[in-house]
Amino acid sequence: MIVTYQIEDFSSACPIPGQFMMDRFENIGRPINMVWPHKHSFYEILWLEKGPSLNTIDQHSFELSLDSIFFIAPGQIHELAKEEDLRGYSLMFTEDFLALGDAGLEVSTGLSFMEDTYAKPALALVEKELDGLFAALNLLYQETGRPDRSVNVIRHLLLTFLFQIKRMVGEAPASAKDNLQVMTLKKFKKLVDLNYMQETRLSFYADALFMTTAHLNEVLESINGKTAGETIREWLLLEAKRMLLHGHLTVGQIAAELGFTYFSYFSKQFKNQEGMSPAAFRRIKMD
Repeated sequence: MIVTYQIEDFSSACPIPGQFMMDRFENIGRPINMVWPHKHSFYEILWLEKGPSLNTIDQHSFELSLDSIFFIAPGQIHELAKEEDLRGYSLMFTEDFLALGDAGLEVSTGLSFMEDTYAKPALALVEKELDGLFAALNLLYQETGRPDRSVNVIRHLLLTFLFQIKRMVGEAPASAKDNLQVMTLKKFKKLVDLNYMQETRLSFYADALFMTTAHLNEVLESINGKTAGETIREWLLLEAKRMLLHGHLTVGQIAAELGFTYFSYFSKQFKNQEGMSPAAFRRIKMD
């Protein structure tokens, strides 16, 4: 299985233990014999200034450029070539750190673009945006290193940085109803992430969210155009692709690991989404 690291596994000069860390990428302490590729249980944003030419997040590969930042969400697999040669900034933070304070719901739903990092793990910046965004980044970096730093100031500067990114992404303001729906989607995805290998019954997830299955489907379709069942299958197949590319289990073992009783059904679902069999996907991607 792919190794999952916690934020506590890394170190910097001025962390907020278990919640937040920011430093020059080259100065962050990493686990001894850190395994690549790996997953995180926290968010990471990379602003890279110099380093290897390729950054891989799940199945997306990006050429390094000075006008892009990279988002890594909890559970995503990522790999950096020659990470010892990287230069830039790394921000690591948990969802709980963002949600501290009275405005937790508003913050969590207002940054819904972070839920789309599986499809869009990088953001290309135009020149007119660079100075403003870097100024916000630099204020956050300076506050983090102050001897009299404030956790609340750090949190609000981080939010300022993230909401500037939100503006660049071009998200429209959400209504109160939309906010509640986004929160339901976030809770549902977290439940799926924790339980997808043991539970595929829609009733399990609906009951956990105190909803009927019909209402859960209605909310999810209004947000991302997919039913709860489709979202679970998409999650399972994403994990299958990760295991095919980064693991050593056979296709049959992967199907069993992901809870598919019948290998033929797993293969059919995979082919419907990817247009090829799991074996062909592994062969083509590994060549």
